[in-house]
Amino acid sequence: MEEQTPIATVAVTGASGLVGSHVVEHLADRGFHVVAVLRTVPEHLQKFISGYCGSGSVKVQKADVNDLESLERAFSGVQAVVHAAGSVDPFGARQAIFATNVGGTENALKAAASASVKQFIFISSLSVITGQGDQFDLDESTPLKPCGESYADSKIEAERSVMNMAGKGEMKVTSLRPGFIYGPRERSWMPRLINSIGTGKAMLIDGGTKQTNVIYIGNLVKAVELALFNERAYDQVYNLTDGQVVSKKELFDTIADGLKLPRVTKKVPGSIAKFACETISAIAPALSIDTQKKLARFSKAAFRLAAVNQGFSIAKAERDLPYLNRIPFQEGMRRTLETFGNADIPNDGRKVSEAVTR
Repeated sequence: MEEQTPIATVAVTGASGLVGSHVVEHLADRGFHVVAVLRTVPEHLQKFISGYCGSGSVKVQKADVNDLESLERAFSGVQAVVHAAGSVDPFGARQAIFATNVGGTENALKAAASASVKQFIFISSLSVITGQGDQFDLDESTPLKPCGESYADSKIEAERSVMNMAGKGEMKVTSLRPGFIYGPRERSWMPRLINSIGTGKAMLIDGGTKQTNVIYIGNLVKAVELALFNERAYDQVYNLTDGQVVSKKELFDTIADGLKLPRVTKKVPGSIAKFACETISAIAPALSIDTQKKLARFSKAAFRLAAVNQGFSIAKAERDLPYLNRIPFQEGMRRTLETFGNADIPNDGRKVSEAVTR
């Protein structure tokens, strides 16, 4: 009689957020035993757990990435950790963002090593190699590029901490770099973009011809699964997008059409947009949070999304994982936009929620 391979147990930090919650659901549906590591349990995850009847399992372990001891308890007995916890708050203090994204990652690494975890998968970001200039077909050999944004720069330091563990000790590390993530429950960048489109404030910079770097959450969680216990992924870094050339205009038009909003027609030269964003970003930290939110479309992150050519190669992921048979952009966006209700769409002065949930 053939011996059955034991089902692996995987801990997922940030399990209440966009990436973490989808990873929990996907891995459980694929038969893994999943430990959802979080501070509070959101309603959608509680509903999934209560209705789960698959061959795997899901249990909740409350912990904070800034509390090493709580992480050590959460990781006890697990074979892999997917570290998806992090702060993407565009209005957060730089020190606080670094404390969570860098300090929290270092704590997770220590706790995982202490628990004799076999593999540590870090959810990084393509922003670590984007900078503020145009990029074309960049692969994983591209040097890390600080750009001054707290989130992007913190991800650089966090990824360095992770990859410094490569080849040291028994634990293997893998860094996955998604682009702008979209999908059900995305409430970080898309609501602000929808608000700009719906209120007529969005603009096509340089005609909207430049490439963006989006990835559907369903494609990202598949990449996570493919990287798990994959020897080719050990101690490696991977760029991840939908693998399609999607222009800024196509992104804006797809959102507008899907929500029955007017398409963006305003155009502005990139040089003018860059000057405005740099000027406003320089003075924004001195302003109130409410004012900063009103000026969010002039942030450096917004400039990257709308004005910088973001071309990245995912050939390495396609070869090693193999990251293939992905959900196409149009289908992923259709599924995403179906989850935005009327209350999320600007109409008669109403504003889209700017809650950050990742």
